[in-house]
Amino acid sequence: MRLPLRFLGLAIVLTGLNFLASGDVQVATGQARPSTEAPSGSGPGAAIERFRITETLKGKRLWDVEADRAEVFEGRGIAVLTRVVHPVQITIYRGEERVICFADKAVVDLKTKDVQLTGRVRCESSQGPRILSESLKWSAGNRRITTDAPVVIEKAGVQIRGKGMEADTVLERMIIRERITSQVTLSGSAEQRR
Repeated sequence: MRLPLRFLGLAIVLTGLNFLASGDVQVATGQARPSTEAPSGSGPGAAIERFRITETLKGKRLWDVEADRAEVFEGRGIAVLTRVVHPVQITIYRGEERVICFADKAVVDLKTKDVQLTGRVRCESSQGPRILSESLKWSAGNRRITTDAPVVIEKAGVQIRGKGMEADTVLERMIIRERITSQVTLSGSAEQRR
């Protein structure tokens, strides 16, 4: 049984990165569309529908990524994941706690394993906080979530807005860099503070 060259190239990339493929992974049929992330004239090395990967370390799950479609650009060392019907989903684990992030698009750096989420980004922590932004970055090396974009943080009746943010893996500790405003909702009324 011969595997299509596009699938074999992707299998080598994923195996080399110690990713464990799971779920329904299939090679897309027909001509692959180049992503807007790709330079003119260079298409993806592989295109996959219903994409899911899991990264583990010593048997512990670090993160999962799921997307309707993935395009792998081996020369650039990235995978571009896009929403077709369902948002791209990344789940980041720290022990029993986790953060689930949804976005229209994600770019995974296949070397560093960093993930850049863009378009209607929403992250929800098992600890309770929720983050809304147009762009967030997950850094696998230091296990931090960051953005330079405007951000909204919601938790237990408090809404904090600002620009630029850094947070730990499960959103326990967050730093908002500038233009901070907050709104507290008490028994149906809102009080705004600066």
